[in-house]
Amino acid sequence: MTEFEAERRMPAPAEHVYAVAADAAHLNDWLPEPAAAPPAGHGDRLRLEWSGGWLQVASGAAGTSHATLHLSVPAGQRGGDVPARLRDSLDRLAVLSGSPG
Repeated sequence: MTEFEAERRMPAPAEHVYAVAADAAHLNDWLPEPAAAPPAGHGDRLRLEWSGGWLQVASGAAGTSHATLHLSVPAGQRGGDVPARLRDSLDRLAVLSGSPG
């Protein structure tokens, strides 16, 4: 298993970013790849988990937040440029949550 992780500052509150990420209507808009099953939400921890990955959102200063996206890729599975896919996913989540920069 190869582990990949990316982080991004989100200029929106953590609770808002988490709510957008957890919204079933938006999952396929930001997830780096389709999840085999819908993510399990842990709203009390602002964390989503699915087979092979997770997203954690933490509060930052002055209404900002910090998102960490993690993927586990099975050995031998070719997934393209995973670090770039993770960055793109976090960028899409930022736009969806109304924080495009």
